[in-house]
Amino acid sequence: MSNAFHGVSRRASRLGKFFQLGVLSVAIAGCATQSQQGIHNVQNMRGGAALGPEISTFLDNATPGSIAAFPKSPWGSNVSVIVQERYFAASGRLCAHLDVARESGAALHQAEVACLVKDNGWFSQRLVTQVLPATSNQ
Repeated sequence: MSNAFHGVSRRASRLGKFFQLGVLSVAIAGCATQSQQGIHNVQNMRGGAALGPEISTFLDNATPGSIAAFPKSPWGSNVSVIVQERYFAASGRLCAHLDVARESGAALHQAEVACLVKDNGWFSQRLVTQVLPATSNQ
């Protein structure tokens, strides 16, 4: 009787391990599918501003060191945009570090990042290391 119980116990243990492996596989596959679906979603670019067709066209073909001037942009009027580097973000999007210079008296340079959203053009995004302005709770 001891051997019969021991054999049933081993089979149950194996079934439990297969069940755990199956659950883990489904969880991993679900996470991967969810991640891939959100890569090109504009709604995932929270706080992003559409750069418009003129700047988007420039960024489509720009290489590091490329520079262009724009009379209107999300960063203000009369700005120069210099592409610093292009890279693929963790989201899978093509992004570019930019140096934006405003031509208002003293030249003010600002670091920006822009990412390409498939079928929707380029969007500027706040740098992760950029401090957000303090908000009042009153």
